[in-house]
Amino acid sequence: DLTTFHPPSEAECHRLASRLGLHGRPYVAFLGVLERRKNVPDLVRGWVRAVDGLDEPPALVLAGSSGWDDGVDQAVAEVPSHLKVVRPGFLRPADLPALLGGAMVVAYPSKAEGFGLPVLEAMACGAAVLTARRLSLPEVGGDAVAYTEPDVESIAASLRDLILDEDRRRRLSLSGQERAKE
Repeated sequence: DLTTFHPPSEAECHRLASRLGLHGRPYVAFLGVLERRKNVPDLVRGWVRAVDGLDEPPALVLAGSSGWDDGVDQAVAEVPSHLKVVRPGFLRPADLPALLGGAMVVAYPSKAEGFGLPVLEAMACGAAVLTARRLSLPEVGGDAVAYTEPDVESIAASLRDLILDEDRRRRLSLSGQERAKE
């Protein structure tokens, strides 16, 4: 639904970032149920490695309802104290464009996926997307997303590459919006 999922205005992004306590800080976003097949613990650990040594590391926002994976809590507990993880839980549909389109990268390294709707929604919102080359995700993302293997080391390397390459993120944003229209 391109009326619901669209590139957000700067004001929408600012309002949501302020509500989440980010106050202009860049962030990597995940949206979905925090469950094992979505690979959130490996995302958290990969993000920690990806931002290691950066002067201004982006925060990690894990939006969505809790699932049946205690591994998420354990991975978040291991995050060094100088890094910021935000877990806002379920967000209103009206907030999703700002969450997705306002992110530096939307990371979705799922190990098992039915369709990959969060990838499509993020592309429609103008996000640079990093996802796994698994099941339906390559069909959804095509050449308009970046890919990673769904393990900690690969997620870390691929995520760091995107964080450090603003031009590539911009290109993925534009190509993702075009692909989402299809």
